[in-house]
Amino acid sequence: MSLIWLLAGWGTLIVKLLALLDVLGRQPEAFPYLDRLTKPAWIAITAISCVSHFIFGAFGVFGLVGLVACSVYLVDIRPKIIELNKNGR
Repeated sequence: MSLIWLLAGWGTLIVKLLALLDVLGRQPEAFPYLDRLTKPAWIAITAISCVSHFIFGAFGVFGLVGLVACSVYLVDIRPKIIELNKNGR
């Protein structure tokens, strides 16, 4: 059973790191077009999520909130930014 929790913890860390790396690689000009948070805000959210993963663990309150925040970025914001880049903005 502990192997499953270990793998799940590593999986959540991978999701958080992917979100952070993706935010860092995006152009800051794309974020205002979405009427959402700015690039520095998303960098702060994803970076704090990664740091809190190590401090508080993957399945504590902060770990789960960070996972949700990073998942929102990956599922909602990232596809919209990709679509904006395809449309030439």
